[in-house]
Amino acid sequence: MAISSIVKRDYLIESLIILTEKIKMRAITIIILSFLSFAIFAQDAQKKEASSIEKELLFFSNDGCGKCSVSQSYFDKHQMPYQKLAIRENRPLMYEFIHKKTGGKNIGIGYPVLVYGDSIYFSIKNLNAVLLEIEEMMIKDKLIVKNKKE
Repeated sequence: MAISSIVKRDYLIESLIILTEKIKMRAITIIILSFLSFAIFAQDAQKKEASSIEKELLFFSNDGCGKCSVSQSYFDKHQMPYQKLAIRENRPLMYEFIHKKTGGKNIGIGYPVLVYGDSIYFSIKNLNAVLLEIEEMMIKDKLIVKNKKE
């Protein structure tokens, strides 16, 4: 009878150990799922934040650049909000955008470099058309209101 009690006790202990392990695994699973849910939520929040940042006009400009001066005058006249970035201090950032458009190729570029959303412009041949295109995108995105006098 003593052996039977020991076997039952060992069986109960083994069952408790197995049950405890299952509970631990469930707890770990819950923790992992919670972490993944939080990570997905944080990633979605970052995407939303990034998409609102993308709708900013970045204007990489160089001193003495005629097209840069024309662009800045156009932005000011049409009340288009922009962030002017000196090329000398912001060259690495500027090339990140250029490489995004060129697939990483190093090429010579003409200034200014204009970035609005996913649109990246450099070595611009028809500056007026590009400025108008950016203005129309900003109107569509409700960042500016179309001037009725024009």
